[in-house]
Amino acid sequence: MFLGPLQHSVLKSYNKGLENIMSLGWAWLIRPISEYIMLPIFTAIHYVVPNWGLVIIIFSILIKLAMHPLSKSQMKSMKKMQKLQPLMDELRAKYKDDPQKMNQSIMNLYKEYGVNPAGGCLPLLLQMPIMYALYAVFRGAIELRQASFVGWIKDLSIPDIIYRLPFKMPLIGIQDISGIAVIMGITMFIQQKMTIKDPRQKTMVWMMPIMMTFLFNGFPSGLNLYYAVFNVLAIGQQMLINKQDDDEPLRKVEPKKKARGGIFKFAKDIPRLKK
Repeated sequence: MFLGPLQHSVLKSYNKGLENIMSLGWAWLIRPISEYIMLPIFTAIHYVVPNWGLVIIIFSILIKLAMHPLSKSQMKSMKKMQKLQPLMDELRAKYKDDPQKMNQSIMNLYKEYGVNPAGGCLPLLLQMPIMYALYAVFRGAIELRQASFVGWIKDLSIPDIIYRLPFKMPLIGIQDISGIAVIMGITMFIQQKMTIKDPRQKTMVWMMPIMMTFLFNGFPSGLNLYYAVFNVLAIGQQMLINKQDDDEPLRKVEPKKKARGGIFKFAKDIPRLKK
């Protein structure tokens, strides 16, 4: 029997596996990230920075730097897709009665200009385990309980409430409004506005931020702070890439030259070489 705070370092010091009491996510994927990556990094930063809110901001910057190559490639790919938009509209108009031909032509266009339409999914997929692990850490780590940051944020382990509606919203049942979740939604809207230029996806510019704001409204304020800072950094990175690539003309990818003959040609020339 253990009676005390669920502090990972204290539980682990008994060498009895008591640290498994802590709920840190799925044992096969999320828990290893929470236990062996998140908690040690947070603890190391906290030795230098006493405020847990600043620790989360520094952690967001470190994660953004680590994912910079992937996100840079994603943003450049999105920028190319924006420049390809007029050509894609022409193909859609040309093959509007033949969807199969239209999709094939658009895929050939992507290949011709070296654009990967699914390239933007990889950074998001890599982010998902990190977000789940952060959620588990913020809900389970005693260090973040009642850890204040600034202003209205008095506890990073629970939602920060700035306003309570006199009624519950229909269908979604939300009554308390989280300030950091709203800020996160605004940063996501700005990011979507900068990246989505396809008229057919215009609704995604505002629909996705609204949905994510409602979803994150009940999450710990520490997790929302991380995501809001990450979005701000992504906006800055996108502005920099836009500035660099706006004047760069759209170029086709040079096709790779295939070696002719190969080993068969070499084998054919062996008798001639012996002579």
